[in-house]
Amino acid sequence: MGTFLSDKCTEIRNWLTLGIELHPDTIVTSWVRMAEEYFSTGLRVKHMIQIDTSIIKDARVPLPLDWQEIRFARFLPSGQPIRYLTTDAFFDIDPNTADQRKNKYAILGNYLLVNPTDYVDGMKVELTYYQNIPPLTNDLNNWINFYSPTIYTLKINHIASMYAIEDERGPVWDAEVVRLVNAMNAQHKVDMASGSVLMPVRKKSFG
Repeated sequence: MGTFLSDKCTEIRNWLTLGIELHPDTIVTSWVRMAEEYFSTGLRVKHMIQIDTSIIKDARVPLPLDWQEIRFARFLPSGQPIRYLTTDAFFDIDPNTADQRKNKYAILGNYLLVNPTDYVDGMKVELTYYQNIPPLTNDLNNWINFYSPTIYTLKINHIASMYAIEDERGPVWDAEVVRLVNAMNAQHKVDMASGSVLMPVRKKSFG
């Protein structure tokens, strides 16, 4: 059994000079989860990118449970890109705009609605998307703890400072986290524009 999460809890207690008796791992883990939630919605960086595939059924595919934002979608095996439409435009019944709705997708809840030009049985959608931050556990490290431990620790500390713990460093930690998030997101946009190679991604089925 690993100790990734336990080690993080100990690290945070050491930063805040807290005792394990009043602030056991269960409490500190809740701060860790809140930090992961914050980064899932606020960060858009290369380490968050995943690629999944799913077979089309009834003109839709389920979105991955850990998706935050779609980066790119295409049909397989053709490789035809699928472009986004609003839900209203996707369901428009005007025959004069029917061609404009082909090879498009709309999002409804946790489903991707698709409208392929030439549908065949077994056709798939390949989805490139930004995923949630994987939860840190004792057995599994996550990428933010490995590649960006500073911002991870600072955000957990900031959340802890709001948990009935008076620490004057809280606003400083918050401001530094915001600065680092903005810098990481800006760098990712530069990487996309310059065509730098993304890190290898894990392929899985979400259907």
